[in-house]
Amino acid sequence: MEVILNTGRTVDQGVSMERGKTSPEYFEKVAVAFLHPEDAGAVGVGEGQAVRVTTEFGSVVVRCLLGNTERGTIFIPMGPWANSLTSPLTEGTGMPSLKGLKAKIAGAPGEKPTPLEELVKRWRGEVGSA
Repeated sequence: MEVILNTGRTVDQGVSMERGKTSPEYFEKVAVAFLHPEDAGAVGVGEGQAVRVTTEFGSVVVRCLLGNTERGTIFIPMGPWANSLTSPLTEGTGMPSLKGLKAKIAGAPGEKPTPLEELVKRWRGEVGSA
């Protein structure tokens, strides 16, 4: 299913950073995608289940959270998972585009959220982007 991806800060994401970006608390708050309940149903996922999000820049598996999002949009809190889906280019602004990105979502039964270690290896060119 095609959707528009938006990323941004959340209170939970900010609080969890206090525990450290490698902490389980941080992982629980940022390796997630908020979907409209009808969109989640359309791709066969429910609260807490795995969903794959793919853009032209990368692909990650995150947990689905049913959120206050518009149909056809998803929201991923700022962090390594969101960064893996956005362009590294800044178009001369010094800031990459973090909102309004074309993305595809699909249920990912049996998968777990992409581990941080795998994302780091991808950035280093040690493994593909799945």
